[in-house]
Amino acid sequence: MGRIRNLSPLALALSAMLPVVADAGATWTYLSLEATFRCENGTAAAGYSVYAVGDRAELGNGNTANAVRLSPSPYPTWSGKIKFSNAKPGDIVKWKCIVRNENPPYDVTSVQPAADNQVTLAFSNTLTTTGTF
Repeated sequence: MGRIRNLSPLALALSAMLPVVADAGATWTYLSLEATFRCENGTAAAGYSVYAVGDRAELGNGNTANAVRLSPSPYPTWSGKIKFSNAKPGDIVKWKCIVRNENPPYDVTSVQPAADNQVTLAFSNTLTTTGTF
């Protein structure tokens, strides 16, 4: 009981500071948010795979050589979980599906023809975004 009594003044001081922090326009950044990326109808020859490439570092910053390889699940659908660092709920990620040679990585044979896919990051263990060839 003595410990609780000792923490009460600290809790009171911290709660008094909350309105000040809220009024200061503080934004929160989280260590990671995760989403499942899916590419449908991704047919790939031997030595080639389907990748997700997009506008964040975790997706190669638009550089196809740094794209994220997805796994067939089941073929010709490919998917994979990607964790985004220093992200916050509401951040929008733009991305596309590509078929790329595993080595050399600059040999891209197919790019999703439609406009960029988008996903809004959120706290969810079922957040999924899908692109189609």
